[in-house]
Amino acid sequence: MLNQFRYSSDVIEAFNLGPFLIPTRPLILILSLFFAIWLSNWLGGKYLLDQNRVKQVAEYTAWSGLIGARLGFVALNWSAYRAAPWTALYVWQPGYLYSSGVLVGAIYALWQVINTSPELRRSFLAVLAGSYLSAGLVFTTATLSTEFLKQPGIAGTGDSAPGIKLQNLSAETVQLSDLAGRAVVLNFWATWCPPCRREMPLLDELHKAYGDKGLSVIGLDINESPELVKAYVNKVDVSYPIWVDAPRGTPGYDSTQETFSRFGGVGLPTTIFIDRAGVIRRIYVGELSRGFLQNQAENILDN
Repeated sequence: MLNQFRYSSDVIEAFNLGPFLIPTRPLILILSLFFAIWLSNWLGGKYLLDQNRVKQVAEYTAWSGLIGARLGFVALNWSAYRAAPWTALYVWQPGYLYSSGVLVGAIYALWQVINTSPELRRSFLAVLAGSYLSAGLVFTTATLSTEFLKQPGIAGTGDSAPGIKLQNLSAETVQLSDLAGRAVVLNFWATWCPPCRREMPLLDELHKAYGDKGLSVIGLDINESPELVKAYVNKVDVSYPIWVDAPRGTPGYDSTQETFSRFGGVGLPTTIFIDRAGVIRRIYVGELSRGFLQNQAENILDN
């Protein structure tokens, strides 16, 4: 239901629609591209152009842009994809470079304009440029408008990460403040969550590759017993630290569920990228990809 929204301090990262978890930015982008295609078709009629061709070029411009955005990101983060290059084809996973997408889409559209008869080029260019500039304005406005839906007290991008006091699987007290000076990848998960389980090997690889460089990967299990979590972790054999609830009723400790809510928790998995100064640099809701995870980890190490 729509009343299940949770808000971060800068933008709604995702929302629940019935049983579905919908990422906000990709949804706005897709709707904006559809708007550009529709507007191109409508304007094509106003300019007395071949509407079928205008619509087709607008559609292919969108596809070219998406492909260019994916290829640009993969090229920029090739070291993350080298070991498993086929994962670059997992287009449903995060990892798009908008600047390269805009460049590739613009080159394709310009090529089509050049291949239009000289007397129609100006009109054809005006239709495509006007449609995609309008779509860009829609995307920017819709994204920024979520700022007005933020909920006070929820940590979001640009905020200092709130304090956390929990236990690890050895029943030792652990706190986020213990990691001061280190970049932190904080991954909220649960054993019943399939995408959480799928991304655990990637998180473990990151932990091993970047631990000596000042990065800490923490898995924070939500609302499950330490015994259940420990049995599962031993089964999958990951080595990064896992934090869980202290025994019920233990004073002075946070609840994992309440901690998740303080980060604007919508659904699992959710990953918080925190820089060395303790500032949240990115919140991502959904399954991680190899390239996106490495890219974000290097960003918070550099800050």
